[in-house]
Amino acid sequence: MRYLTLAGLLLLTGCGNAEQEAYNDAIQKGLDILNAEQYEKAEAYFEIALENQPDDEKAKAYLAQTKIYREAKDFYDGKEYAEALEKAQQVVDSENGLEGLIAKATVIIEEIDAKETYINEEIAKAQTAYDSGNVDEALPIIETLLGSEELGNAYFSEVKAITEQLQTDIQNKKNELAAEAEAQARAEEEARLQEIANSAINAYNELPVPLKVLLATTVVDERAMTPGLQGFYLHYNFVGDDVLVNISSGAGSGHPWYIIRYDSETITPVQGVVYLGMSGYGDAPVATTPISKIDLYNRYMASQVSYDAALKNVTEYPEMTMAKYQEYRSNIK
Repeated sequence: MRYLTLAGLLLLTGCGNAEQEAYNDAIQKGLDILNAEQYEKAEAYFEIALENQPDDEKAKAYLAQTKIYREAKDFYDGKEYAEALEKAQQVVDSENGLEGLIAKATVIIEEIDAKETYINEEIAKAQTAYDSGNVDEALPIIETLLGSEELGNAYFSEVKAITEQLQTDIQNKKNELAAEAEAQARAEEEARLQEIANSAINAYNELPVPLKVLLATTVVDERAMTPGLQGFYLHYNFVGDDVLVNISSGAGSGHPWYIIRYDSETITPVQGVVYLGMSGYGDAPVATTPISKIDLYNRYMASQVSYDAALKNVTEYPEMTMAKYQEYRSNIK
């Protein structure tokens, strides 16, 4: 059996104390600099501690946890949230770890969760507005989300796809509502114009018969628009829905007869015949396009005094018959 000398024992004890002191110093410095968030330097100190006590579980845990946290922070700062979450959760789950790093890793997890929660809440808010038909409220929420830095992150790619689909749904609904509103506005405008038209037609229909005939005659013979009908006489006679009209000065020829047909909203020139003196009778061409009673009433309102004054020269003339008219037409060569 070999025995250590007293000097040998002292030497071994001294070496052990020196290693322990170096270990303790490295651990303490690692912890101190860790608080200053200088993670790589802290790792270096924990590695020194392990060099002095290679089997020390605490130093191993501190070193491993610090490395993983640094990776988690780097991933988080680089906005690689999936990787950051994985590493941060490893820090939280590590055994014999440092509470300070666990707290910091928890903050990373909570901040990523908060981003996700915010996005989901905004989507839900937009969805609720959309479901309620408030597309003008929903669309800005979605547009803000899609323009945000968070939703541009790959971590939220699935959520982004959902958001984009909701944006499409909202925009389609907005377009649909806009089309409906436009159609409603158009229908209301058409109804308003129809009401005005009906009012004008009713106003025309309520005019005295001679005045209505005078206004209708202006379509086939411009002499009917002569102020006060001075120098002319208008004779007319109704035959069913048609009215025969004739304007003359009381002398000479060239005073055609016209047939004008009435319906509920328009008057339509049908045809005309004119005596040409020695030449006999000829056709008096007319434009057979229907004319709205509204236009005739507006014509009256534009020169009301003149047309009212012309009524003294407008006379119903029963002798104007359709048979007489056809007789004249039969003489056209």
